[in-house]
Amino acid sequence: MPSIELKRVTSQCLGVLLFAALSLLAASASASAQTAPCQPKQLALSLDDGGGDFNGMSHGGTYVVLRNRSGRACRIPARPELSLLDADGQTLPASLQATPGMHPGPVLLPVVIPVHGSVKASLRWVTGEVFDDTQCIDAASLRVSIGDGALTAPLRAHLCGPRVQGPQYQFVPFQPKRPPTK
Repeated sequence: MPSIELKRVTSQCLGVLLFAALSLLAASASASAQTAPCQPKQLALSLDDGGGDFNGMSHGGTYVVLRNRSGRACRIPARPELSLLDADGQTLPASLQATPGMHPGPVLLPVVIPVHGSVKASLRWVTGEVFDDTQCIDAASLRVSIGDGALTAPLRAHLCGPRVQGPQYQFVPFQPKRPPTK
């Protein structure tokens, strides 16, 4: 096949693939938009250390799980606002670490939580005094803002960061929880 015809076929294939991908994305966004936002009373928040999945090399972390307790599907932001609280319920000075190369950040579509289904995200932080001028805080709970309310769960976490920035955490967005493979 001459190279001009091959380029034409390749360009047409890429166009079809791009159209199909955009169509799927639009369908997903449309389905998500048709699902009502979750209300805090519909959800249950739990934390799971994954049996130590995050521990080591001066790091700690947890999985954040939201379960839909209601009889209807609902949606949440893929990355809702998080707050770390001290033992008195006061907000601690910790912030979300910016994703390198993603400023202001990636576009994250809302996540639908099916009836009695759950979604999972991961939260990770530095636990050691590894910075030249380290500042550390101790969190007693995690608050996840949902709509006009919030859910809170106990969390024992020691977070450290450079004093100039303060402690930061990484938060991988919520994704549907997949059943275990057999």
